[in-house]
Amino acid sequence: MRPPDEVGLGPEGEQDWLRLRRQVEWAEDFWLCFIFAPSPRTTGILRQRTERLLRGQTRRLNRYEPSQPEELPAVLRELLTPEARDVGCHWIEALHPDSGAQPEGPWHQAWMELVVLMNERRDALRRHLRGGLVLVAPPRLKPYFRQMASDLWSVRAMEIELLPAAEPAEARERPGVEHRGAGASGSEVGGAIPDADFALAELRRIQSGKLKSYRALASVLTRAMEGLLASGRVSEALEAARQAWELIRTRTQEDPLSSAGVLHALAMAEEAEGDFAAAAEHLEQAVEFTRGQTDRQRIVWLHHLGRLAYMRRDLREANRAYEEALSLCRQRRQSQGETPEALRDLSVSLDNVGDIRRARGELSAAAKAYEESLALRRQLREVVGQTPEALRDLSVSLDKAGDIRLARGELSAAAEAYEESLELIRLVREVVGQTPEALRDLSVSLDKVGDIRRARGELSAAAEAYEESLALRRQLREVVGQTPETLRDLSVSLDNVGDIRLARGELSAAAEAYEESLELIRQVREVVGQTPEALRDLSVSLDNVGDIRRAREELSAAAEAYEESLALSRQLREVVGQTPETLRDLSVSLNNVGDIRRARGELSAAAEAYEESLELIRQVREVVGQTPETLRDLSVSLDKVGDIRRARGDLSAAAEAYEESLSLRRLVREVVGQTPEALRDLSVSLNNVGDIRRAREELSAAAEAYEESLSLIRQLREVVGQTPEALRDLSVSLNNVGDIRRARRELSAAAEAYEESLALIRLVREILGDIPQANRDLRYCLTQAAAARQALGNESGAQTAQDEADALARESD
Repeated sequence: MRPPDEVGLGPEGEQDWLRLRRQVEWAEDFWLCFIFAPSPRTTGILRQRTERLLRGQTRRLNRYEPSQPEELPAVLRELLTPEARDVGCHWIEALHPDSGAQPEGPWHQAWMELVVLMNERRDALRRHLRGGLVLVAPPRLKPYFRQMASDLWSVRAMEIELLPAAEPAEARERPGVEHRGAGASGSEVGGAIPDADFALAELRRIQSGKLKSYRALASVLTRAMEGLLASGRVSEALEAARQAWELIRTRTQEDPLSSAGVLHALAMAEEAEGDFAAAAEHLEQAVEFTRGQTDRQRIVWLHHLGRLAYMRRDLREANRAYEEALSLCRQRRQSQGETPEALRDLSVSLDNVGDIRRARGELSAAAKAYEESLALRRQLREVVGQTPEALRDLSVSLDKAGDIRLARGELSAAAEAYEESLELIRLVREVVGQTPEALRDLSVSLDKVGDIRRARGELSAAAEAYEESLALRRQLREVVGQTPETLRDLSVSLDNVGDIRLARGELSAAAEAYEESLELIRQVREVVGQTPEALRDLSVSLDNVGDIRRAREELSAAAEAYEESLALSRQLREVVGQTPETLRDLSVSLNNVGDIRRARGELSAAAEAYEESLELIRQVREVVGQTPETLRDLSVSLDKVGDIRRARGDLSAAAEAYEESLSLRRLVREVVGQTPEALRDLSVSLNNVGDIRRAREELSAAAEAYEESLSLIRQLREVVGQTPEALRDLSVSLNNVGDIRRARRELSAAAEAYEESLALIRLVREILGDIPQANRDLRYCLTQAAAARQALGNESGAQTAQDEADALARESD
């Protein structure tokens, strides 16, 4: 049976719900919302969703729907009772029409009496209530509310105007037709928070009057900042936040909590502007003003502070903020007991700590945090039941556990977590219907399942998950419209589909997905402008397009994509400065440009790109320190430099780069332990060192490197199992060992390595099917085996292998 809210709100209504949801999720104290609607049908959808959301927070919604006009003003008395204090949201709805002969009849008069009384008691309401207050009235009353209860109106967090539910979408989209209620300005139509301009007008009204309370002025400016920020008017939002801070900065001692709130608003605006350092500085001050307190607001700000530090790759500061928040959460749990709120807050904090530990390469410690968080989410589900919010939270926690298990090479355990998460999200969709949140969550979960299936070599099953995810993203775009977020999500899903098609050798289909993704990201840039995120997304998408064009041997077209991506990465650095992330992105882009230049035989130009990339990564290491990610990036860059030096015949310089890279890979393994990635990276580095030693005719030293690499890859297979990637890596390593043994005239030992490599590649081909990469690998291994058999005098065996290799070559032509 379809849930009632599946009738749909339409694109604009869904945007209104997203705003209301954000308000419910983030509000820590009293907030006020006005909803103007022509009928209870659409308001019922919003109310039901709000009630479900609050249940997930173990809070409740009180619903007031008076049947007689005289009952409406009496609601105020109930709001001021002790029982009403801690309610999550009070929802007051009265959409009864007055008769046509009495446009200002009993219901109109009842509403006027209520809002005037509320206007008089607004401060009492704000002090008493610790949750939301939602007033749902007919659209024609809006101008009366603004005039008769202007002070109450000025403290609202948001307002929503809903279209009639039965109105067709095409009518809403027809140009020149106004369907909003009377008095709606252009800024109040659509999905953005509508009150930025009104808040600024209200500020001028207050300033021109006798009442010039700094707290009131700062509050209005802060609300204006939120509206401007949500509308994309970042510069104006920042100016409003700065004005609010100027009003209150001299009163930090007498009013530290209000000061902290304004500083947090200023930090939000600065973050949106891309000034992460200033945002962090002001948020640090906000946290300092609340030192010694254990309330949830301080925890929320510490999480924000940690996130900002993490974005700057300041892992030490991020860890400090997250660990302090975790400590506060544990204290609150101890003092409050096993309440749902305490359990959920502690789980969120553990996830943040797990994220930072993982970034620092502390995988075991990260796993411990994630697993404790997961246990808390399971406990929370037992307490509150199978609510959509509890199920979703558990799904997110399972994804975190799956991620760390995957990083540690525990593929079966990771798959178990991802599949359980997917099952929970499907259950959520069954309960709440085809809401935008449910569709997006299901799409994300399918992507995770696709990732683990791909890692295990289950390419068909992975493709199935990715394609279902893509279909959901297309459906989501139909529901909410061409918003930047939906376009970006659809682009990401197309990239995943492109990746799996590429892995299966379906180059044309992969190119189609990547090109559509690129077109969507260009649309996003047109809508949002040259924002840092838009520039970065476009650069990444161009890299994907360059990759597929290169795989199809369209080298000129690939170079065009890579060069455009590089220009965007340079532009991004100019916009946001020399941050670790921008430097790393520029380094990656330079490596791609170097690769395509090298493929086109432009060795000098390729070397220039690789050397600049290496210099940038060295700068990143200077800023963020010896993190596993930075060490790995530096190692990759050194390998590229080594490759181009070798291609230009500078073997000594190439050896220097490869040896430095090898030492870094050994250091990473010491830091993170015997993870699959660390083992594979070290094996690759040893192969590069082996290659350069062999080229310099240092055969014994080359053999030593190749044999150690082979040992690591065998160890990797033991950890991750018989995945196609592990089997192929082992085959490559065996071929290297075979080559060096043959060069040293150890023919029987060489043949043994080649034959084992051939058997492994046949197994890979059985798993993946008859795809181009598997066929190329098999042809190469057959040729090596044929040569080894020939050297040992096995003429018939050599001929058989060579015939099979020739047949594969003919099939590929």
